[in-house]
Amino acid sequence: MLNGYVSITGKPNVGKSTLINTLLKRKIAITSPKPQTTRNQIYGVYESDNLKIKFIDTPGWHIPKFKLDYFLNSQIKNSYKIADIVLLLIDLTRPIDNEDLNVIDMIKAYKNERVILVLTKADISNDKKIDEYKEKVSKLIHLASVVVISSKKLIGINDLLTSISKYLPNENKNISNQEDDNFTISEIIREQIIFNTKQELPYATSVYVELNNYDKFTNTLNIQAVIVVEKESQKPILIGKNGLMIKKIGTIARKELLNIYSSNINLRLFVKVQKEWRNNEKFLIDIGYSNK
Repeated sequence: MLNGYVSITGKPNVGKSTLINTLLKRKIAITSPKPQTTRNQIYGVYESDNLKIKFIDTPGWHIPKFKLDYFLNSQIKNSYKIADIVLLLIDLTRPIDNEDLNVIDMIKAYKNERVILVLTKADISNDKKIDEYKEKVSKLIHLASVVVISSKKLIGINDLLTSISKYLPNENKNISNQEDDNFTISEIIREQIIFNTKQELPYATSVYVELNNYDKFTNTLNIQAVIVVEKESQKPILIGKNGLMIKKIGTIARKELLNIYSSNINLRLFVKVQKEWRNNEKFLIDIGYSNK
C-alpha cells in the first residue's frame, strides 16, 4: 500500500479547508470567507484499497502581529518537515501576489522535491488564465505536476488523488486514524462565532473544551466549552441581549455536532475574559497552542 503525508498549503482563503473536506467526503475543517479561519494543523486520513494518505490542512501564511500569529506560521513550516508531498494551492480568481510568493519561498527553503501545483476555482476561470498561472508558478518553483480543480463542483478531485499516488514514496509508514474530539468540538463552536459575530470579535476569541464526558446509559455526550475573549466589552456582545447570541451559537454548533457524533449532545457554553490572550504565551500553551 502506498502511504504518506501530504501538506495542503497556500495563502489565506485559497480553499485549503474546503479541499480537505472534499477529499475526505466529510467535514473535518471549518470554513469561512474570513482569513485565519484555520489556526492549527488539521489532520485527516484518506483510505482506499491501495492508498493511505494523511492530509495536513495548514493555516494561511500571514504577517505576524501577535504571538498567536507566530504559532500559525510555525504550523505551516512544521508541515513541510514531515510532508512527502506539498500541495501548493493558488486561486485562479485572485492575482499571484506577495503572499503566494512567501509560501513558495518557504516550500523552497525546506527543499520539498514533490510539489503539486493545485489551481483552485476552475469552474469560474478559463483556459487562458490556467495556462498563465501554470507558466508563472513553474518559473518560480520546480513542480512535480499541475492539477486544476474545483472543490465545490468536484472537478479534478480524482485527478489530484491520481497525481498524489504517483509521487507517494513506497514506504510503510504508521499512519494513525485517531482524531482529537476536543479539537473538533472547539472548532465547530468557533466556526459559529465566526459566522455570527462581526469585525474583530472572531479574531479575538478562542474556544477550549473543559469537559467532554460520554454517558453510555443515556447515549449522551456532555460537553462544557469555554469561549475566551480579550476584553470585558466583548463578553456582552458574545452573550447577546437576554443570552440570545450565545444560545444561537450553541444551538447551531450542537446541530453540527449531531452530524458528526452518533449520540445525543448536551452542550453548555461559557464566556471568559482573558486579556490580550493572543500575546500570552503561557495561556496559548495551556489551551493547546505551541510553536514546537
